[in-house]
Amino acid sequence: MKPQATDRTISYALYAALWLILVILQTLLTPLLSPEEVSVFTQPSLYYSTWFTDLYLVLIFYLNYYIFAPQLMRRRLFRSYLWLLVITALLGLMIPILCYSVWGLTMPGFAPNAVPISSLGVIGAVAVIMIGLAVRGLLEWDALGVENGELKAEILRLKTQLEEEHKASPTPSITDDTAPLTPTAHHPYEEGL
Repeated sequence: MKPQATDRTISYALYAALWLILVILQTLLTPLLSPEEVSVFTQPSLYYSTWFTDLYLVLIFYLNYYIFAPQLMRRRLFRSYLWLLVITALLGLMIPILCYSVWGLTMPGFAPNAVPISSLGVIGAVAVIMIGLAVRGLLEWDALGVENGELKAEILRLKTQLEEEHKASPTPSITDDTAPLTPTAHHPYEEGL
């Protein structure tokens, strides 16, 4: 029991480190890709909206992976899943706008007093949902393979058990079971005919 808790802690730490590395890489590469951008070290508030969007994407990934994908796909609610995708993409579009409206936070690449309408949240939301769905689908497929193997082993075990019982029981002999039946008593209605 203790090794499982340790393994879980390690895997959670690895996942958190991976997400942190992805966010830091995005933050550090943004000014390198376009030299006119301000660095995170000179004006970190410029990146707050981006970080809120990234936090939203991480949250959507795990909600999709653990809740939405298994529940909606097993029940074959494809239309509902598509609506979920559209709604999460629209929310991803709205996060930078809300950050600007509420706190006055803008994003790299936008003028200081301009509403940041960025496709970062839309593309990110679609990407994390599709990646979560793909990973969850592979795990479900693997689980079905294991279950299928267990069912085949159970069928083989039952066949073997049935054959052993069949060999152990005496074989019935063919006797009068095949002879035609002759009536011994007449039906009351037949007497009147």
